Amino acid sequence: MESNEFVEKLLAESSLDQIELASDVERILADQVAYLRDQLRVLRQTDVLGTHEVIRQLYNRLEDKDHQIESLQQEIRFLRKQVAPTAG
Repeated sequence: MESNEFVEKLLAESSLDQIELASDVERILADQVAYLRDQLRVLRQTDVLGTHEVIRQLYNRLEDKDHQIESLQQEIRFLRKQVAPTAG
């Protein structure tokens, strides 16, 4: 049965109240679908922002580790200078 035939049969067998109710239900469902799509968009956006925050934190930690490495290298150079005169 084609959709037009189905609609014509449905309209012929349904009262105006039933048609109005079906129309109201359709409108409510469409509003719910629009709301859920919006919520999905917000969640996706939040996930992206959360991912960016994690990446930012990882870069900050990497920068801290770089500073620690630099400090340790300076300390090693200092200790080598201290050890070199006594070893010679």
